[in-house]
Amino acid sequence: MTTAVRARLARGIGANAFGQALSIAIQLASLPLFLGRWDLPTYGIWLMLSALPGYLSMADAGMVTAAGNRMTMAVGRGDVAQARTVFHSATVFVTGVCVAAGALLAAGLAWLPLPGLLQPPGAALAVGCLGAGVLVAFWGGLAHQLVRATGRNAQGEMATHLVRLAEWLGQLGGLFTFGSLLSTALGGLLMRVVGTAIAARLARRGSGSIDWGFARADAAVLRGLWRPAAGFMLIPAANALSLQGMTLLVGHLLGPAAVAVFNTYRTLARVVVQATSAFSFALWPEFARAYGAEGARGVAPLYHRARRTGLWIAAVAVAAVGLGSPWLLALWTHGKIEFLLAPMGAMLAYATVASATHVPRVLLLSTSRHEGLVWAGIASAVAGLLVASQLTSWSGLLGAALAMALADALTGAAALRGADRLLREPAA
Repeated sequence: MTTAVRARLARGIGANAFGQALSIAIQLASLPLFLGRWDLPTYGIWLMLSALPGYLSMADAGMVTAAGNRMTMAVGRGDVAQARTVFHSATVFVTGVCVAAGALLAAGLAWLPLPGLLQPPGAALAVGCLGAGVLVAFWGGLAHQLVRATGRNAQGEMATHLVRLAEWLGQLGGLFTFGSLLSTALGGLLMRVVGTAIAARLARRGSGSIDWGFARADAAVLRGLWRPAAGFMLIPAANALSLQGMTLLVGHLLGPAAVAVFNTYRTLARVVVQATSAFSFALWPEFARAYGAEGARGVAPLYHRARRTGLWIAAVAVAAVGLGSPWLLALWTHGKIEFLLAPMGAMLAYATVASATHVPRVLLLSTSRHEGLVWAGIASAVAGLLVASQLTSWSGLLGAALAMALADALTGAAALRGADRLLREPAA
């Protein structure tokens, strides 16, 4: 590992650590702040409304991430002209997607009513604002891929996290100023738009000849990106099924108040995953650059070292969260949500598997060799929901947590198999 790689990796880990710390802080602060303005059922409805636009994140068809991988590999080979062509092609695609998806979102909210549980005043418009924020985030994703491809991953990560912070602060502004679901969602959208515009401008600086525009777009490049993009498109589907889907299922079976409890337990457990992902996501551009330059031979040494480090991080994080969760839960919720050993243990089992297999997942994602992983994730998420529908009716939140652990164990096994196959590829 060269000094330049170490420096980029250190900056990337620092930026990701900041992002994960920010995520944890937002998650920890959101519950008492929202409950200070709303009651528990209203907060549960907000969580369910927030889960619905997650399905809209599939609208970019995975093109942003696939283009970012291709750009990073091209820059790793020294082919800046190809990277510029890929970037312009992806920009054309995202522009068309945002226009089409925005029109469909508006039509859907106008003609398709929300379920009775989600029909308080302003709920439909709140979903519209949340969905628009997802579309704006596609442009933020393009900006992030531009800085990642040009060796400035830490800058891109910091911009992404700061925009997210601005969006959350905007939501709080709407919450405490007007107190409605719509004002909360609208405040977040306004700050998302402003933050993304600033991030896009900053991304252009230092990118050399890779600039914003459409002039170099190439239909053949887009056609070549479809297969890896399709795999990335399905990642939000798998996440929506496993995370938002489980939230909606718990709400349907146990009610909005149980959703608030379930998400609180899951948030604590996912601190373990976030600790590992702060490290593993910093490896994404380094894996892509090394694979683009030398193939499996170039990426293997870094992967094996990172894999061992990821396991140590996972072990320490599980121990820390497991021992501290009773105290953290009591402090965080001011005693409104009690600690139950069995559901928390099952949640930590889920988080352990997800964290321990995060590095191989990132290896497959960064090299666009993720197709098998994605299909395994979708199949596992569906299986998890089916199991959860039975176990939750029988044992409440414990059943949902056990189903999540089972589903992620299947996905983790697929990640390990996929990484092993990649590393066995013959030299080109």
